[in-house]
Amino acid sequence: APFEIVLVDNASTDGSRAYVAENFPQVKLICSAANVGFAAGNNLGLQNARGDLIATLNTDTRVEADYLEKLAAPFADARVGAAAPLILDMAQPDLVDAAGIRVDAFGFAWNVGAGRRAEEFTAAGAAYGACAGAALYRKTMLDEIGFFDDAYFGFYEDADLAWRARRAGWRTQFAPHARVYHQHGASFGKVSPRKTFLLARNRWWTTFKNYPAPQFYFALPLIFLLDAMALAQAARRGHFRPAWQGRVDAWRARKKMWATRQSRM
Repeated sequence: APFEIVLVDNASTDGSRAYVAENFPQVKLICSAANVGFAAGNNLGLQNARGDLIATLNTDTRVEADYLEKLAAPFADARVGAAAPLILDMAQPDLVDAAGIRVDAFGFAWNVGAGRRAEEFTAAGAAYGACAGAALYRKTMLDEIGFFDDAYFGFYEDADLAWRARRAGWRTQFAPHARVYHQHGASFGKVSPRKTFLLARNRWWTTFKNYPAPQFYFALPLIFLLDAMALAQAARRGHFRPAWQGRVDAWRARKKMWATRQSRM
């Protein structure tokens, strides 16, 4: 099937824009004047894309030749709104980076299968959501529920989208034979103060936006307990300040995030 490539340059300074424009004229190049982040950058790409299916792909990835064809196969089912490939560690390609994502009962999201062997993930099936570093989405679903939240900048935007999609009745399928290789931590580093801040803030934002209200208040004491444990872990890494500030910023914006529950459905 025909496809187009939309490349969003998020205010790079390494000559990428000129290189792509000169060597890949078929690529639709969208240049941002500032680094608006992963979430808003992808939204810029969506605004300039024409397809019925929208693929997201990080710059620190490499895909196999038949990747898109295999990833698009689940969309024969009209109820499928997203597909998750098997993302492998570029440095150790026999190890999984993500086989979709999962959000637990307390609002914590993680990459399914991270660190496990690829041979364990050969069966297609339902997934909670797709890791946005490499995913495929149905445009009609995005028109209905919205794409990523610009305010997130990076991290948890895919968990928020997956949660909203599930609430709206859309399904995500795992396509294990669509394979991507990811250079883990290339954008933010494996552990950095900025990443710690964004993870802390955006996890709470995602919870505020999506957690069913009655259950949220019932689960809140345990959520606080688990959050305290996560904060202690950040402190042991020397990142207490950004982890704490992320939580403070999230709670300051809780009413605004809660209000989006109605507008994004």
